[in-house]
Amino acid sequence: MEFDNLDDLRVLLATADTGSLTAAGRRCGLSTAAVSAAMKRLESALGARLFDRTTRSLRPTAEGEVMVDHARRALDLVAEGQAKVRGERGELAGTIHITASSAMSQRLLAGWLGEFAALHPKLEIDLQVSDSWLDLVKDGVDLALRNGPLPDSTLAARLLAPAHRQAFASPEFLSRQGTPGHPAELSELDCIIGRLRGRRLDRWRFTPRAQGCEPFDVPVHGRLACDNAAVALQWARQGRGIVYLSEVDLHEPVKRGEMTRLFDGFDGEAAPLYAVLPSHRFTPHRVKVLVDALAAWFASRT
Repeated sequence: MEFDNLDDLRVLLATADTGSLTAAGRRCGLSTAAVSAAMKRLESALGARLFDRTTRSLRPTAEGEVMVDHARRALDLVAEGQAKVRGERGELAGTIHITASSAMSQRLLAGWLGEFAALHPKLEIDLQVSDSWLDLVKDGVDLALRNGPLPDSTLAARLLAPAHRQAFASPEFLSRQGTPGHPAELSELDCIIGRLRGRRLDRWRFTPRAQGCEPFDVPVHGRLACDNAAVALQWARQGRGIVYLSEVDLHEPVKRGEMTRLFDGFDGEAAPLYAVLPSHRFTPHRVKVLVDALAAWFASRT
């Protein structure tokens, strides 16, 4: 029996990526029974068991890993051909699954993505707002916008905007508490403590811009803490403390006079903004076009 069903290959990849028939069904828009039937068809056609089944998850066998790798390459080639044909016609179609932080989504992306979608009527945008880093492969994400530095991985990344974390406060807070002249004074002021991927950000790093100066950490304190940058920014706008966030996220509030950047002679921790993609091998044309447009937009804001 020969295999000739691309849909079953897509189900195979979804099962391998998620480790679950149910999760694979959600990704592919199928019932769990339909996913199970697809796996049985594949195994019957190939004459090999593709997954070891446990009570909690599915893991590819040695034969399954070979098939998953070749199936991924085969579907990449098909997608690349489709992208070239659509690109030659000058139209974008399909869905782009994107994930970004809450602050970036609310302050920057919501308006821009809406305008981008309006320019491409056949394109669908699916934005997942999360301050946690999703697994791009497992969660079926085409593009993640992440502040670096990034860990080494098999993912592909493109720099969109070099940036740093900086200290910001509202004009109301500064009029009440005074404007600090040096980062060391933060230890005596109310700060809003963030958490990033499980790490509590209660020591803020600063590097003087003067040549030859070493970076230093400032321990900070405050009654308010959260792992959501949008909430932290809202508290800061209300005058409840100083925040340590990426200057990319604060571009518009600073421009409108809602927030003030502190310590012009210092840079905080590096937080460059990257477009992160799940594969080095193939990126759909629609995703390439979106990333190019987003890079141009960020460049125009500097």
